[in-house]
Amino acid sequence: MANATLREKTRPNTGITLAQPKPSHASRSPLVLSTSLSTYRYAIIHRASCGAALPKERAVINSRLVRQTFLVWITILTLTACISGGATLPSVTTPTPVSSGRTVLLLWHAWPAPAARALAATIERFNRTHPTIQVILQSHSAVNLRDDLITAVAEGSSPHLVLLPSHTLGSLVDAGALLPVDDLLALGDLKQLLPTALSANQVASITGPEVYGVPISFDTLALYYNTANFTDFLPSDMEALLETARGLSNPAGDPPVWGLAYNLSLDRTIAYLYAFDGRIFDDQGQIALGLDGRVGTEAWLSWLADLRDDQRLLASLDGVSVDSVLATRQAIMTIDWAHALTTYTTIWPDSLGVAPLPRLAPGSRLPRPYLQSESLAFNARLADPNERAAAATVARYLVAESAQRDLLRAGLQPVLTSLDLDSPDPLLPDALRLAAIAFRTQGERAQPMPNSRTANDVVWGILVDMHAGAVRRLLSPAQAVESADTALRMRLN
Repeated sequence: MANATLREKTRPNTGITLAQPKPSHASRSPLVLSTSLSTYRYAIIHRASCGAALPKERAVINSRLVRQTFLVWITILTLTACISGGATLPSVTTPTPVSSGRTVLLLWHAWPAPAARALAATIERFNRTHPTIQVILQSHSAVNLRDDLITAVAEGSSPHLVLLPSHTLGSLVDAGALLPVDDLLALGDLKQLLPTALSANQVASITGPEVYGVPISFDTLALYYNTANFTDFLPSDMEALLETARGLSNPAGDPPVWGLAYNLSLDRTIAYLYAFDGRIFDDQGQIALGLDGRVGTEAWLSWLADLRDDQRLLASLDGVSVDSVLATRQAIMTIDWAHALTTYTTIWPDSLGVAPLPRLAPGSRLPRPYLQSESLAFNARLADPNERAAAATVARYLVAESAQRDLLRAGLQPVLTSLDLDSPDPLLPDALRLAAIAFRTQGERAQPMPNSRTANDVVWGILVDMHAGAVRRLLSPAQAVESADTALRMRLN
């Protein structure tokens, strides 16, 4: 899928001020994260709620610093009172410890627990081993992260760094919110990272693709299965796997058992579009859906509709019912994202298996799922030389072996290809290590998830409609493809 994003070249770079933390919606999981500085502490507390509660954010300072910065804090408290009353104010500067001599960087993220705890521990170790740099973590709602960042950059305020999904990079570049990575790092610093993950951080510009994020971890699809049901090797192609799944199913049981529970949503099935030799765009970025991609796309849609009708499989567009069957251990196999790995370690704690997606048939094309990364990006107003150097140091640290292994132990997929996954790690469950091998293999076969505004706001919605209409048999595959091709040409051409 082509990215059609142009970067602003003339945005003024006026520097960054550390702003008072702004309230954001509560995240899904309770998280207490505390980062200690030499004279004050940030505490960010997330409470589980249905979205109505806001996290409390407070800066606590010792009495000596209060006396030294009394007038500054009076100003901050006055502004905070105005904000709580609904007024819109420019960002304010947070006092820096007087004697620390450190470059202080604010890093936003939206990671849920337990990944957030692993991130906090990694950053704490960074701060201990880098006495001239202090990184402060601040958690934000995943839903609001992109818009909050655009607003903060427009105001010339923090953060200096942000961790976000790579598919959001294009719209942030459009808004002039991000700095190209090669302004801070030599791309040679990233040569040991998974190539597909690095490609997911490239954004199209006038001069060609530019890298706007440093991938820290990656996410793609794989086959999860309960190893207790397989005494021999797992079938290596989808035809054989589906036949095995049908034999393992017992729909009339109490409760019923399913050999395969498959959420047929577009993001979990589009990998097989390419296995059928379907395509949306050609290699030059021109629409190919109704031309060279028609036959393969129609075959893919027909295959999915047949799966949905198969009474010996639970293949459904109802993701809730699929998740429910998996959670109650009534299914033996499924296809899901890497970020769900810790969930499956709970479902099948002693018998979890993970494998790359199987081919459709022996000798056929490999499926090509999307891959996106969790990426470290830089504020476009990062102008201070000390802050720029410190930000580059943080980026190198997060893709180095120690930090990458910490993320692996938390259930994330590391991007460092030189990280040894074959040798046992006493701090890493063997199931997670073997899963990481499968996900790395799949990541090498995957394709970068598109990150342009057009891909996210226009193309994906049209493909969802095409997919749902055909899978539900509201349209024939031919009608669905024709309708989507027409819609793409109207919107893009």
